[in-house]
Amino acid sequence: MKKIAVSLGEAELIRIKRILADEDREEALAFIRDVLEKKVKEADLPHCVPVFEESYHPNQGETVTGKKGTGEPGSGG
Repeated sequence: MKKIAVSLGEAELIRIKRILADEDREEALAFIRDVLEKKVKEADLPHCVPVFEESYHPNQGETVTGKKGTGEPGSGG
């Protein structure tokens, strides 16, 4: 399995500190499900589609990322 990095905002860091201070197992599980699960899934998605694949199948970027693009190089999809 590959390594990933997850970025947390100020509110998320405060939430983690509160969980640790309170030793709140239920809130820890809720944090994993609410925050970390989404971030891990996003980090696990492919971020780049090679130009030759994009030009071969213009909607491939949209299929992989779920984001709409024009199919043009540099358009994000």
